[in-house]
Amino acid sequence: MPVTRRAGFTLVEMLTALVLSGLIGLVLLRSTLNLQRMAEASQEGTTLQAAFDGGLGFLAVELAEVGRGSAGGDLLRVAPDSLSYRGVRGSGIACRIDPSAVVIPLDRLRSTRTPQPGRDSLLVFVGVDSVQVAGDAWLALPVLGVGGTTCGGVPALRLLTAIDTTATPLGSLARLAPVRLFESMQARLYPSLGAWWLGARSESAGETLQPLAGPFMAGGASFSFRDSLLQPTLVAGAVRSIEVELAGRWSGWTGGGTARPDSARRTLFPRNLAP
Repeated sequence: MPVTRRAGFTLVEMLTALVLSGLIGLVLLRSTLNLQRMAEASQEGTTLQAAFDGGLGFLAVELAEVGRGSAGGDLLRVAPDSLSYRGVRGSGIACRIDPSAVVIPLDRLRSTRTPQPGRDSLLVFVGVDSVQVAGDAWLALPVLGVGGTTCGGVPALRLLTAIDTTATPLGSLARLAPVRLFESMQARLYPSLGAWWLGARSESAGETLQPLAGPFMAGGASFSFRDSLLQPTLVAGAVRSIEVELAGRWSGWTGGGTARPDSARRTLFPRNLAP
């Protein structure tokens, strides 16, 4: 009588298959975890670079127009962790100036927003500054109110102010005087939540500091200032260039998960600070 054999697996074959399946699963799991860690590290690096670009880009735009001959200079105070400055918010050509108002035709006004009384101020050009070599003299005035009017039949903005005509006779002002609108700003590096951040606020509006970029390494972010001889200085009126350094860490996953430091540095040369 013939013997019939049943098809199947031996115990050894089953154990071998289970071991191989476990090894393959372990390899796939480790590969998946490595890919996940690499993706997270790449995202951290991208986020850090975005923080660098955002912080340095903001300062480059805000400080591009600061000058040294504008009613004492647009840099108000400087320190290793902060700087206060006049942030330009508009410019134009006045068609009429009287003791209580400066009138600017709208077609001669370039502004990022409508001027705000109490927050914004005016700089009116009064001629060459005899104190600053090759500099310009500007008269600083408050903005007390904003209204509409016309000038020569053209729609215009009427900025209420107060001019001391004893100290500055109206006859000394040009008929078509250049005007700048600004607010007093502060950019500051400050600690919070175990890291450092770059923040900004309007000093003239009494705002609290608002974070702009970060987080950065403790002690890895700073401002430095140099004069016309490239020497370090903390005298606002002597500053000719501003160096900003930002530093941070990202995991930089390469199998060991060690943190990798990274930094960005930019030297700003505001055109109106040039000798």
